[in-house]
Amino acid sequence: MKILLVAATWMEVNLLVDELEKVEEKSHLLKTYRLGDTQIDILISGIGLTFTTFHLTSTLHHDKYDMVINFGIAGTLTHQLAIGEVVNVVYEEFADLGTETPTEFLTLFESGFIDINEFPFENGILKASGVLEWDEMKKVRGITVNKSYRNSECISKILAKFSGHIETMEGAAVFYVCNWLGIECYQIRAISHYIEPNDSSKWNIPLALDNLKHSLIQHLKHLNVAVEQNNH
Repeated sequence: MKILLVAATWMEVNLLVDELEKVEEKSHLLKTYRLGDTQIDILISGIGLTFTTFHLTSTLHHDKYDMVINFGIAGTLTHQLAIGEVVNVVYEEFADLGTETPTEFLTLFESGFIDINEFPFENGILKASGVLEWDEMKKVRGITVNKSYRNSECISKILAKFSGHIETMEGAAVFYVCNWLGIECYQIRAISHYIEPNDSSKWNIPLALDNLKHSLIQHLKHLNVAVEQNNH
């Protein structure tokens, strides 16, 4: 099995790679590791939609993978999720891509620029395309934004318009690219903070990164066992 892990920053992969066997460095952004019989390439896509879309598309055109897993830390829009909790993001939306009128923000669908069911969207939503259940992780909805929201008024508008549980700057880009190219994709995130105005006192990035590492390694090992059993 050959898996591509996509993270925005090296910070989000440092703990994980300590658990893997390094094979080669394809570029400063793409490195190959191994876990048992599974090849794991790790792509550092950069923060945000543009960098992620470019580097992921380029990587997938040069090599073939059985699945893509976008992973990293994320902020949560709800206190129903705990700091440090690892979640499975199954739905994604572009939350600030559209048109601003004098009175409201309209998505590209509401503005009429894109049909709400134009591929790969379903009712304006992008979906994870794989069949793995990622047991013990809550399934959540994500919104992908071009800026990290910290203003009370902006946060209130986001909460009123979208039903996302978490906020990232890359998730929807990964789902969009992978759905277009027909590649199984997932998004696994660990909650590092609540989306609140000007308050970083409740952030716990070390806890989120540690929990993310343990969860990913556990599930990658299960995948590796399944591959070995199928080979026999």
